Amino acid sequence: MSPRCPSGLSWLRAGWPALLLCLLLQACASLPPHAESTPTRAIADYTDTPLWKMSSAQLADDGRSGFLLQPYGPNSFATRLALCRLATRSLDVQYYLLANDNTGRALLRALRDAAARGVRVRVLVDDLYTQGEDELLLALASHPGVEVRLFNPFPGGRTSNLARFVTSGLELGRINRRMHNKLFVADNAAAMAGGRNMADEYVMNAEGSNFIDMDTFVAGPAVRDLSAAFDLYWNSVHVYPIAQLVSSTRSAEALRAQFEHDTAHAHPPEVLERLDAGVHAPGSPVVLSPDMVHMLNLPHELEARQLGPLLRARARVLVDPLSKTEGENEEEDSIKGTVFEATYRWFLSARQQLKMVSPYFVPNEHAVEALAQARREGLDIRLVTNSLAATDEPWVHVGYARYRRELLKIGVDIHELSPSLSAKRRRLGLLGKSAGALHMKNSILDHREVFLGSMNLDQRSTKLNTELGLIIESPEMAQQLEAMVDNASSYHLRLGPDGEQIEWVEEDGDGAETVFHEEPETSAWLRFKLWLLSPFIPERQL
Repeated sequence: MSPRCPSGLSWLRAGWPALLLCLLLQACASLPPHAESTPTRAIADYTDTPLWKMSSAQLADDGRSGFLLQPYGPNSFATRLALCRLATRSLDVQYYLLANDNTGRALLRALRDAAARGVRVRVLVDDLYTQGEDELLLALASHPGVEVRLFNPFPGGRTSNLARFVTSGLELGRINRRMHNKLFVADNAAAMAGGRNMADEYVMNAEGSNFIDMDTFVAGPAVRDLSAAFDLYWNSVHVYPIAQLVSSTRSAEALRAQFEHDTAHAHPPEVLERLDAGVHAPGSPVVLSPDMVHMLNLPHELEARQLGPLLRARARVLVDPLSKTEGENEEEDSIKGTVFEATYRWFLSARQQLKMVSPYFVPNEHAVEALAQARREGLDIRLVTNSLAATDEPWVHVGYARYRRELLKIGVDIHELSPSLSAKRRRLGLLGKSAGALHMKNSILDHREVFLGSMNLDQRSTKLNTELGLIIESPEMAQQLEAMVDNASSYHLRLGPDGEQIEWVEEDGDGAETVFHEEPETSAWLRFKLWLLSPFIPERQL
């Protein structure tokens, strides 16, 4: 499993000795003063672009936007590359993690190629995982037409992660708050938004385990709202041009030559060829529906400039205020103005059923009581999350496990993804041969509306990290997401006869059950270690 921490800072969850060292050293590095710069915005004349003309042909002139889910990582990534090639005016790219691996380098090269055609390229990356990427990002920024900025950067020590935290000194509270947003906008006319980071394991391009994830193609009015969300962050005081933080002895020409060398052999994930409805998914027993075929064929349609039908729906773009990065929500213990607040109010509008999919699920007592009240009023509540065996964040799992028995007692229907069952069945969307952990974040309300975005249902996403999401009024999208669920890829949780013991139930296709009384697919040592350390794990950081 990836050593990266998609939901937060692993050093705060388990690295208290390093934290103590930082404080004892009283390091005093600080960020440089902001350089004067003129704010830049998304382009206003997007209607002159081929992307707008192509996408607008699939939209009604009634304020609705167009959407197409992207469940399969390689083709979702290929859609981004196609947008890079189609863009004629601008590309705005915002990610929590943009890795220095095959996927990240392939994307950076495609952005460089677009800039060489005269496209304005703006790249905004959270600084948490840029260790070892400074020269690569600086080299990208050395190309005409490209700007690279880092969000909430570390004040010094860029040579190693340990040096970063040590030199942060008394700024640890600030760097604990990260930009978790994921967004890709082309020509202010088309976008990709959802849960995927740009790294090998998020697009089925890793040799080891890969994540099950989801994002969506967006066209229409929602794109302008997404662009406004990008501009809010791009022009904020929390971002720095990379050249203000990183220096190099190489000339701009030498940096560009190094970039060419470093990215020339980057291998993007292998894309499925154009498919026809009714065929089997490659390496899977799933027969592809027409909807799934259309989703998988999107990059090919874009390359051919023949975009097929989109789901037309009204949508709201939700984006966290920058005051969250300034610590206001954390200090005031408040969700005011956040993506979580808007989503929570949306949850409260459910009348029949609420389905929540979150890789990291850490409620608090207030949230559990709200769920209990909803159950008393007859709401069917279902949760899909990672099992301990599947999660890449066992410390976060501890925060979830504290509430798991109580959730079962109030009647929440819980499924925990099994890495072995999901890889064997290959039914959750389309899975690669080494698929493992859940990373998608979505919710379905009353079979008619969908939340899709970067936000986990945990304390970190609620009050620490910034997030981006969409609430989409589309029964068709709700149905598509529900059709991708395969309960037999997960353990179904229930309480035993005593009403206290948790049981994990594996169900095969014929209805036979295998019951586990300990966390399945985990070692006794891992369970003991987490039990021993759980009292010391700060829930507010999870």
